[in-house]
Amino acid sequence: MPPGQRERVEVVKLRFMLGVKLAAFNQFVATRLGLNVTDLKCLEVAWYDEVQPVTPGRLSKLMGLSPGTITTSMKNLEKAGLIKRETDPTDRRRILLRFMPSRRMAITGYFEAVNRNLADFDETLDSDELESVRKYLTGLMKVLDEFMEEHGGE
Repeated sequence: MPPGQRERVEVVKLRFMLGVKLAAFNQFVATRLGLNVTDLKCLEVAWYDEVQPVTPGRLSKLMGLSPGTITTSMKNLEKAGLIKRETDPTDRRRILLRFMPSRRMAITGYFEAVNRNLADFDETLDSDELESVRKYLTGLMKVLDEFMEEHGGE
């Protein structure tokens, strides 16, 4: 086997297993919040988007989902008491998605311990290792974005 080949094979396996573990974790959290995984991912994307409050149209574009699918997820999130849809006071045609402050703990409770443990793990990495992780994850997202764009995604 050529030098580095074993490590590359191991990275491919780990990347696959990370996808499986993330999907399982998302299902775990979604179920406990009374949502499906699509609803949870919409909630997360809306939560972390740099544009606040987010609109359903922006969420549709970020998620690569149809407006109808976004509308269904917004109804589910509103029914679960996690968001509220409001009319934009500056443009009555637009809808803004607002998080319900009283439900913030219900959301963060599932992620807080995991994020704390991940932060502790990050502390074990030096600057060069963190830069390698950042470079790898950034490259991974770029590959996925480019593939979806080339094949009819947003």
